[in-house]
Amino acid sequence: MKYNLQRTILTPEDIQAMVARVADEINTATAGEELVVVGVMKGAYIWMADLLRAMGRHDDVLMDYIDVSSYVGDSSSGHITIQRDLKTDLAGKNVLILDEVVDTGLTLRYLKADFEHRGAKNVLIAVATDKRPEGYMGGVEVDFVGAKVPNEFLVGYGMDYNEKFRSMDSVKVLELIED
Repeated sequence: MKYNLQRTILTPEDIQAMVARVADEINTATAGEELVVVGVMKGAYIWMADLLRAMGRHDDVLMDYIDVSSYVGDSSSGHITIQRDLKTDLAGKNVLILDEVVDTGLTLRYLKADFEHRGAKNVLIAVATDKRPEGYMGGVEVDFVGAKVPNEFLVGYGMDYNEKFRSMDSVKVLELIED
């Protein structure tokens, strides 16, 4: 499969502004509370690093990662598999799930329910990008959204195509071309 990078959806400056805004929103909503921030790997690693630095909270934020899989190639399998589980006990804690994108909401809905089942006191979700169409009723409620983006195949800022393009500092549309 060949591909072409198309138009830019989010520039590095757009991303910097959205990170600062979402960090302020999270700090306001969780002021005075210890927070366990859980990055959904691999896609959330850049968003997580940028957001945690922008939040500037060093003594009341714990970090952990979960690696889940629901995609095979470029499409969702509809089934969630935990590849690497958390090391942190969530019982009685406030949790913030970070992911780079929400489209179907399947993974985030699963994780929120799972973390609540593990005894988390409160589970919030922050995504860098939201691809859900207007009026979308399925999936999960997202508490903090960096940017609303078109429902196209996007890469960069953690989003990938077969593990490529994650490290780009912008978000672009990827066009797949049949051989």
